[in-house]
Amino acid sequence: MKRLLILLTSFSCLFSVFAQEKETYLYAQKDTHKLYMDVYVPQVQNDRKACLFFVFGGGFIGGKRDDNQVQKVKKYYTDQGYVVIAIDYRLGMHGQKNFSALASVKRFDQSIQMAAEDLISAIDYTLKNLLDTKKYKLDPNHFILMGSSAGAIAVLQTDYALCNGYYNSAILPASFRPAGVISYAGAIFSHHGRPKYKLHSPAPTLFCHGTDDKLVIYKQTNVFNLGLFGTNSIVKGFKKNGYGHHVRRYPGLGHQVAGFYNDEFPVIDQFIEEIVFKNPKLQIDETYYNPDTKPMWNNFRVRDLKTVKQ
Repeated sequence: MKRLLILLTSFSCLFSVFAQEKETYLYAQKDTHKLYMDVYVPQVQNDRKACLFFVFGGGFIGGKRDDNQVQKVKKYYTDQGYVVIAIDYRLGMHGQKNFSALASVKRFDQSIQMAAEDLISAIDYTLKNLLDTKKYKLDPNHFILMGSSAGAIAVLQTDYALCNGYYNSAILPASFRPAGVISYAGAIFSHHGRPKYKLHSPAPTLFCHGTDDKLVIYKQTNVFNLGLFGTNSIVKGFKKNGYGHHVRRYPGLGHQVAGFYNDEFPVIDQFIEEIVFKNPKLQIDETYYNPDTKPMWNNFRVRDLKTVKQ
């Protein structure tokens, strides 16, 4: 019996050492939506006091801040000493029934704007309330934004807004800039043609995208200046203007690349270490091909979102 008690005590102590602490905050209330963030606290912070914001994907229709998308990310990066923040945002396409071209474009534009505004509000809450707590401290110069699919659009759009004074970006200090942006199958919605960064240079960005992605387009789809500009289009501007980035292209693959981040932490780590914190002007253009990876979702388009359970 004594041995059993010792064993149970040991397991209890072991669990307490490795247990992951989560704090939840209401960071904004918009329309009828209460928006929360989950803050995952590392056992030991890294010296940079860095923070990783994770934005889930789901076509602006579904997804949750604490669903399976964030599980490996928060475990891996809290183990690396990061504070990881996973946020709610308003799902502007939820309940959408009309997926005709005109209706979809308008609603999609609104959905992207709402998501970016909500991420900006989450950053604002963090800057005002969480920089110096009893359990951790954050360096506002070391905030990294990461997202998948709709979340990737949100983080790219947020940096685009901050660089141009769009949306609610004025609520943040004028000096605030993300240290880096990580996009898995993302794009930017622009009313002004290929995205341009007028007030600030964009943050160093990791772009990962399947070249046959038709849901979040890899190239661009636009009418005159209005449209969605994908990785290939954005990177052309980055190269031309000397903005730091790492683009990782997956030939022949579709929207499945949006979920590759869970298996590519070494790629993300390399980007953070070599570009974000060491050489923000470095440019890497990589084509990655794995013959064992079979294409998926290559024909999935925006109109097919109506088949997604809401």
